[in-house]
Formats: sequence, C-alpha cells, structure tokens
Amino acid sequence: MNIREYQVEASRTCSDLGEKLNLAHMVLGICSEEEELYRAFVKNDLVNIQEEQADKFWYLANYCNFRNYNLQELYEDMSNFEQEDWETETSVEIVHLSKLQDYVKKYIAYDKPIDRQKEKNSLKAIIWSICETLYEQEIELETILERNIAKLKARFPDKFTQEAALNRNLELERKIL
Repeated sequence: MNIREYQVEASRTCSDLGEKLNLAHMVLGICSEEEELYRAFVKNDLVNIQEEQADKFWYLANYCNFRNYNLQELYEDMSNFEQEDWETETSVEIVHLSKLQDYVKKYIAYDKPIDRQKEKNSLKAIIWSICETLYEQEIELETILERNIAKLKARFPDKFTQEAALNRNLELERKIL
C-alpha cells in the first residue's frame, strides 16, 4: 500500500469532531502513541513497535486530511525540513510535535492562524523521525501501513463507531499485526 492509498483509507475510520477539535485530536493522538511506543520499546515488543508507529502515521494522515495536505508529498520531501541541532530522531520528533501542538493550541485558544510553512516543516520532521526509527528497526513503512489498515478494517468494518472503539478485539488485532 502506498502512502496516498493509506491516507484515503485512514480517513474511513476517523470521526469528524469539528475543525479545531479534529486538529487537537490528531496531535493528542500522536502524543499518546509516542508513550505507547516507548512502552513497546521497553518490552522489546516488535509487533507493538510497528503498530504504534503505524498508529502515529494514521494520526498524521488524518491531520493532513483535515489541513488538505498530501501526505505523500510531505513524505517525499521529509528530509527537507529545517532541522535544528538535535542529536537524535527522537528529540527531533519531540521538538516538532511540541511545535505542532503549540500551533494548534494557539489556533484553538486564540484563533491565531497556523503558519502553513512552519506546520509542514514540523509534519515533515515527525515523518522523518518515524521513518528513521523504522529504518533502524529494519521495518518497511508500506508493510506497517497495510497491517494498520487491516487492523482498522477488522475493528471498524464499515466506519468508525464509538462502540467499536471501546470494545476492541485485541486478540484478533494482534493476529492481524
């Protein structure tokens, strides 16, 4: 599955909460997946590491959907972001995720427009960080994206529902992953 296809498929399972809450939901989601990824690394759980990285991509894909960005284009240009002097991909991701949170916070709280160039720069940096981590783990992005969509189709056969989100079949999902 390529990234364009993934972005379309990801939107099938995303609820629409309204413009500002949609962006907050996506940024908060990336943050919560980062914490889950940390726990997966601690446990050395490769299946869960792949799942959490794919879940972060789901939030990125839907963030891009809400902002009318082409995730494939950001991916293709991911190495072209204004990188500060950070030593690891983890610190790059944390810094740029914090920046993205701040843009969204100011948009929600103060109605301050989001600078699209800065926003895209942060999105590319987060994508770069995820891809670097995948590369280090010898994990192919396309593979985890396919598995992620398969997991979501099992969880939400038609579309997102709150009931299905709260009553997951974790055993089935783990088999798919």
